[in-house]
Amino acid sequence: MKLSEMFDDGKILVDIKAKNKKELLGALLDIVVNGYNRDELLDSLYEREELGSTGIGHGVAVPHIRLDSVTEPVVVFGKSAEPIDFDAMDDEPCSLFFLIVGPTSSEAQDKYLQLMAKISRLMRTQSVRTALNAATTVEEVKTIISDSE
Repeated sequence: MKLSEMFDDGKILVDIKAKNKKELLGALLDIVVNGYNRDELLDSLYEREELGSTGIGHGVAVPHIRLDSVTEPVVVFGKSAEPIDFDAMDDEPCSLFFLIVGPTSSEAQDKYLQLMAKISRLMRTQSVRTALNAATTVEEVKTIISDSE
């Protein structure tokens, strides 16, 4: 499974206008809510962030949760023109976000972990981060991710 194949049905936002972590998480979740309880998802994300920030450094955050109500992993990419304080490990604000909402079933755990690993590997590369930050269209983002896998 390729990460780029997870981005269908408008799951890429290239110009998020959020002022803080809460607004950012809400904007990303608005893409996922079809068929899911938005409040449940948002509460779960807040709880996860309280355990420790999902800001992994270099301007990237990967907020993620697993819920019983989710049947297949969903990935949303978002880019904020204005970096947002996300309590990242390196204390740098974040502008690139990958939201992962996954199921809790043991069968789905491998797929969920693979997604996390793929995003982590992809975001280690400075040139990919720079290209994603410069992207202005959904197609550009898809191409950058697809070409980098």
